[in-house]
Amino acid sequence: MTFLQPILLYALPLILLPVLIHLLNRLRHRTQQWGAMRFLVAASRSSVNRARLKQFLILLFRTLAVLMLILFLARPLTGGWMGWAFASAPDTVLILLDRSASMETRLAGTPRSRREQAIDLIKSAAEPYQGYSNFVLIESAGSTAQTLAQVDQLDDHPLAASSDTTTDMPSLLQRALQWLNDNQAGTTELWMASDLQRSNWLPSDDRWSSVIQQFEGLPQSVQFRLLAVNEQTETDVSLQLADMALMERASDTRSLRITADLFQSLASGEILNATRTLNGLGSALEIPAQANEIRWQDTWDLGSGRDQGWGSLALAADGNLRNNTLYFVYGEQRAHEAMVLSDPSYEAGVLALASGQMGPDRWQPSRMETNRSPSAWKLDRVSLIIWQGTLPENALASDLQAFASSGGVVLCLPPHGKRDQATLFAGARWMESQVAAQDQTFPVGRWERGTGLLADTEEGFGLNVDQLEIIQRKRLEHAGKVIAAFSDGEPMLVQQEMGQGSIYFLNTLPHPNWSSLDQGTVLLPLLQRARTQGARRLEKTYFWTCGDIGQLELEAGWQPVEEGSDHSIEWHAGIYRLGDKLAAVNVPDEEFMPQLAEAEEIRPLFQGVSLQLFEETSGRDTSNLQGEVWRVFLFGMLIFLLVESALMVSGPGSTAHASRTQRTLNPQTKGAA
Repeated sequence: MTFLQPILLYALPLILLPVLIHLLNRLRHRTQQWGAMRFLVAASRSSVNRARLKQFLILLFRTLAVLMLILFLARPLTGGWMGWAFASAPDTVLILLDRSASMETRLAGTPRSRREQAIDLIKSAAEPYQGYSNFVLIESAGSTAQTLAQVDQLDDHPLAASSDTTTDMPSLLQRALQWLNDNQAGTTELWMASDLQRSNWLPSDDRWSSVIQQFEGLPQSVQFRLLAVNEQTETDVSLQLADMALMERASDTRSLRITADLFQSLASGEILNATRTLNGLGSALEIPAQANEIRWQDTWDLGSGRDQGWGSLALAADGNLRNNTLYFVYGEQRAHEAMVLSDPSYEAGVLALASGQMGPDRWQPSRMETNRSPSAWKLDRVSLIIWQGTLPENALASDLQAFASSGGVVLCLPPHGKRDQATLFAGARWMESQVAAQDQTFPVGRWERGTGLLADTEEGFGLNVDQLEIIQRKRLEHAGKVIAAFSDGEPMLVQQEMGQGSIYFLNTLPHPNWSSLDQGTVLLPLLQRARTQGARRLEKTYFWTCGDIGQLELEAGWQPVEEGSDHSIEWHAGIYRLGDKLAAVNVPDEEFMPQLAEAEEIRPLFQGVSLQLFEETSGRDTSNLQGEVWRVFLFGMLIFLLVESALMVSGPGSTAHASRTQRTLNPQTKGAA
């Protein structure tokens, strides 16, 4: 048993207060020998024994009443579902169910998942409240709240089924708060069932303090109960798509390079069996797995076909089936080009040349535009926009972000000025210029070699990024992913994902006064890959994250390509088709971060409100579920006081009569013989 106010337990010595008062009361009497009373005592000894027993019982019940009072004030918690059963039934119970992909991990030694175990425990907890409380389900995948006529409906309810989405707990609590405000519910309990995955709970998120303060301000009583299903699970291996590159070969054929990240909960050192599927045709392959985290690449031959297609890579069944498969789509071959937005300059010419493409008989540089008005641009075939100068703002910034969101790539390079730039674009801003000391350069210390614009070639040859001579650079304030960084930690190339595409920031220029990028050994492959990457906006293929798809697309009628599948694009990963369009929906990145938050991290998030926590540790034992049982001690105190009062006023055995009898019959009572 634990207590919400344990400091009050220091008052436990006060239970001796009735004993102390009794002893002090006895000191008022002085003993005198009276020989004549010896015969009366012998004749009435049984009556004296009954009086002493009654005095002892009165003293005992007074002591127990004080003990019950102290325990009541300390707000005790007891384990097991009994702790919840002793609590009074609230008007409304909001069930906040975590339906993220990680909740489908099977418990060790059982065929049941975390989600199924949580539903079973919720149903058991709801039994005493059936008929007294209204139950409302608010699940993490984003659907509207649903009233449950019977909690047993959770077993077959579509909004309590498995999903490939993630969970945002602060947002989930905000939805519960909105429901309470809209429906003006009375006393309410929030039952939260989750595995405490750190990427879902976000303990450091600033929204926690705000949403809890709003709960504190509600006029009705609100209590929180957290069911943490974070016990030991079966061994799990997850598979995440890191990159996909469509490559043209000299033989007029195409190939597809898939880069995947594998995460093992327990490194076995064994070969992992997998199934590769391309346009419905499957084949087996083996993946060596010698560590907990592995980056693996494989190249798939597409032949001379130019049509769009789809595929998947799936691991064998393990502890969680929801994170075993990655999905991808690729588009038909279409012509695409780059566009350079810059004032005429040396570096603008270099950028146009390096981002160009081979024409019928010669190399054709990319189109250069000095007009910064989007209405003058022709973007029908543009996959890459190179922006050099002060970062765009207002409507121009919105247009470039929309271009990237549709699948295109925007590459931003700094202006020549040395001062800070106040303009913020896509979460980034140019800061002051830095010039290396004489005869010195800024060496590049690290870059992403597995995937992206600076990745090694298919043959395994690396780009000479570390041999770049960078004399001048622009410091960058950003919130994106660092693709390349200098030895001193300053970023060189940063990626900010934007919808289907990306916006990159390169903080130096291909100019002799800035760097050796104009020599082309790094700049040429960088821009060519960026142009190819941005060609996605010209295709009829889409990459989406499950649970993060716009409402218009959800209502458009996308159907799974697999015949007979009942999967929904809203809740399940997979390949979906709408007319001649293809979409690959994958599990969110957050679900590949298995770290769980500790209970000590969760409790402070609910500071100011009543939180009761149960950590499921065995899949069967419910002894750790804690609920307040102060009512038991309050009723116990009242019962003890009533019994003590009854003993005080009962017949000849009352305290006053017994005291007089004892003073009369005791041979050592006050008086002289």
